[in-house]
Amino acid sequence: MSDTPRAHVLLVDDDESLRNAIVRVLRPTRRPLLTASTAREAGGLLKRHEVGVIVGEPRDSGLADFFIEARERHPSVVRVILTGYPDMSSVLKAVNEAHPFKLLTKPWLNGELLATVKLAFEQYALNRKRDRLIDEYSSIRTHAERGHAVHVLAALAHSAHSDMNAEAIHDLPVGTLLLRDGAMVLVNPAAQRFLAALGLSALAGVAVADLPAALAALVADAFIAPRRQRMKHRLPDHGRLDYVVLEIAAGTLIAFAPAPLVKQAVVVQGSVS
Repeated sequence: MSDTPRAHVLLVDDDESLRNAIVRVLRPTRRPLLTASTAREAGGLLKRHEVGVIVGEPRDSGLADFFIEARERHPSVVRVILTGYPDMSSVLKAVNEAHPFKLLTKPWLNGELLATVKLAFEQYALNRKRDRLIDEYSSIRTHAERGHAVHVLAALAHSAHSDMNAEAIHDLPVGTLLLRDGAMVLVNPAAQRFLAALGLSALAGVAVADLPAALAALVADAFIAPRRQRMKHRLPDHGRLDYVVLEIAAGTLIAFAPAPLVKQAVVVQGSVS
């Protein structure tokens, strides 16, 4: 397909003469070919090159695991099994768990093998298009969630109803902490998931003075910074957090995200980023 001209064929087989024969058969595809005799070698090539189609025989458990791992880590890559032992346990494992595009038997028909690889590249192009659409959808959804968060934060800043505040904070798609009377009184689910990745948990009810160091620095920065201002804080090994601080009826709210909040946030925060 025209949108994947650099994608390679990766041929995996421990028989050098057989590999050479298959290379000759696949030459009309005009695709660059990579060859490997072991699972380790094939795995290295898969990491270093754009591979569209894998053709090979999972003759042992290592090669079967390679096919399975290729499916899990590179789902857009199309897998074709070419085997002389379709009833071998390692081949059956690869078929059942790697879900190949097609299984061909040796001795192969040159025309069938060539046509299969060409069709496999068409499938690869479709897989790539699917992946792009999924990425675009995820990006749109993330921006929509962040936009929703900004509107909720704006409403919270002007709300006098603490009960409504607690419910809205719980449902925010960005991490949110609520502090009152020197203690952490609410940690919403989005914040719990992020903090769990830092090894922090069960923070609700903890006094600000007793917070773990990774979080105490952020909270300290929030209290000395101007209210309703966008700020940046770095956590070791976890990149940058962008966050805002709001004084609301229920206490002091800190809303944060591992990636920058959407541009509407400047309206809520009252500062230009």
